[in-house]
Amino acid sequence: MKRFSLAAVAVAVVFSLSACGVSKEDFEAAQASAASLDSQKQALEAELADTKTTLATVQDEADTLRTAEEERVAEQEAEASRKAEEKEAKEAAEKAQKEQENKAKKISKRELDQIVKNPDSHIGENVIFYARITQFDSGTGPCMFRAELSNVLVGKYDYEHNALFAAGDGVSECAELDDYVAEDLVKVTATVTGSLTYDTTIGGSTTVPKFQVVKIKRS
Repeated sequence: MKRFSLAAVAVAVVFSLSACGVSKEDFEAAQASAASLDSQKQALEAELADTKTTLATVQDEADTLRTAEEERVAEQEAEASRKAEEKEAKEAAEKAQKEQENKAKKISKRELDQIVKNPDSHIGENVIFYARITQFDSGTGPCMFRAELSNVLVGKYDYEHNALFAAGDGVSECAELDDYVAEDLVKVTATVTGSLTYDTTIGGSTTVPKFQVVKIKRS
């Protein structure tokens, strides 16, 4: 269907009115009224366009806020999940350590000699030692130390067996060793992890038993 402008309609109306004997003043009044209606229509169309633009802007802002909220909630859930996993891992580690402590046993001199002789055949055993820390520096790193062992508490220089101990992750996470230095006398609950061969400071190499610290305190 063809659309006619209000002006065209007005012209048609004029001819129609003229045929009916309408005066020029009436015609001009009708024409002015049509122009006014056309102006009002244009104003309404402009207002509608502005309203649509405003609604689109509001929708964009709402979408942005919703996305931000979803991201915030997701981050909170991820953080809560991470903390729960850390708590669970910590509790599991504490439980495992407690079990190892409970399984640890005091050993005789002969049993210690056997461990030193062949550590690999005693892997996984939990034992209690007395020791003097002989090296704990940049050479060993913060989570490992070298010590001389005995199955019982003896004089400071009466520990005879050389061994290597690791704690925590063996690299940097080992808070339990923060307060210890060389020459400390300690009581250690540890797990046999096998043998280790390393180069000595005077050349050559030596093989010693290696242990993972379960619990340590000054003796």
